[in-house]
Amino acid sequence: MQASSITATYSLSGSGGGDPFNPPLIGNATGTFLPLGSVTWKDMIYPDLSTGSGDGTFLMTFADGDTLFGTAHYQGDFSTYPMVPFTQSLTITGGTGALLYYRGTLTGIELSNQLDGSFTSSGSGTIQTTPEPGSLVLLGTGMMSMFAYRKRGSLRQ
Repeated sequence: MQASSITATYSLSGSGGGDPFNPPLIGNATGTFLPLGSVTWKDMIYPDLSTGSGDGTFLMTFADGDTLFGTAHYQGDFSTYPMVPFTQSLTITGGTGALLYYRGTLTGIELSNQLDGSFTSSGSGTIQTTPEPGSLVLLGTGMMSMFAYRKRGSLRQ
């Protein structure tokens, strides 16, 4: 079985806030994640003021309640303050519902207004929509081992 993949694009608009000296910074946005549809976005970012970068987590929730989640890395160019462009690297590590096995990497740009906390971001990447065959074999082997262990344990009693 081949793993399936899709090319995804995203576009978000929202606002964030918090104290960089007392993280995390919290962001909320709405937008699109195509080809999957409309999405609401939440993130928690822990900035490193010495490097202008930030790392954290994100959660995308779709209209049907399914989610994608993962880790985020941002690198800012503060030479254009107060409008700061951030390169954005998003790693999707899981999902819920129909998106349970989704994994992938997205890259993009976020333009953040440091005076009022508003931002827009957009980017793209490739998402694996089904597990790699090796993952399925490993899952099957693990489940068979657990079954054999339980069966052996019940025979001893």
